[in-house]
Amino acid sequence: MAIDERAIVDAVAGLELRGNEEGLIPAFGLHLTTHFANYYNRSSFAVARALEGSGLEEDARTLLVEAGHVCAFNTFGGIMRSAEWDAVVAPMISSREDWIRGMVAVINAFGWGRWTIRELIPDERLCIEIENGYECAGWLKDYPVSHTPRCYLAAGGVAGLMNLLYVGDITLRPTLSDAYYSELFRDARSFGARATSCLACGDDRCVLVATRQP
Repeated sequence: MAIDERAIVDAVAGLELRGNEEGLIPAFGLHLTTHFANYYNRSSFAVARALEGSGLEEDARTLLVEAGHVCAFNTFGGIMRSAEWDAVVAPMISSREDWIRGMVAVINAFGWGRWTIRELIPDERLCIEIENGYECAGWLKDYPVSHTPRCYLAAGGVAGLMNLLYVGDITLRPTLSDAYYSELFRDARSFGARATSCLACGDDRCVLVATRQP
C-alpha cells in the first residue's frame, strides 16, 4: 500500500491541534506549541546577521541548523513513535523508506511550506524540495535577497530524517534520550544537509540535499 499523503494530511488536520490552559498542545506523545513563525524567524535571523562580517558566519549557520537537528530528533522522532502514527501512517508503510515518505506527509499538514521528495537513495541521499517555506518567505519579507541560504531549520530537519532512519533506527521505537541524540548526530556516519537553491536567495524554491558528512 502506497503512502497516501492526502489521507495523512486530512487525518492530522482533523486532530484539531489546540493549546490547553498552559498553552501546550498534547499530541503525538509530545507537548507541542504554536506561535508566530516570524517570532522564530526574527530571533534566528538576528543571530545570523549579528555575526555577518565577523568570520563566524559558518558558526552561526551551524548553530541554527543544530536547532533543526534537535527539532527533528524530538518532534519527528516523537511523531514516529506515537499512537497517532501507528493509527494513521503505519498501516500504509511497506518499506523502510516509507517512514520518510510518511513523515514528509505529516510535515505537509503543519503549514511549514510544501515538502516534496525529489530523490531518496536508501542510506545515502535525500533531496527535498520546499515551496513557500516559512523561514525563507519570512526572510524576504524583512530583508533584501540574501547571498547565502537561510533555510536553517529545514536543513536540520532534512538531515534529521536521514539520521533517525539510517544512523539510528526509529523503526525500533528507541528512547529519544540525550545519549541517543549524540549517537545519531555526532557519529562519523551522520548526515548533514545543504541548500542547493533557496527562496531567500532569489530562487523559486528551496532544495535541500542530505548526504553523509565528510
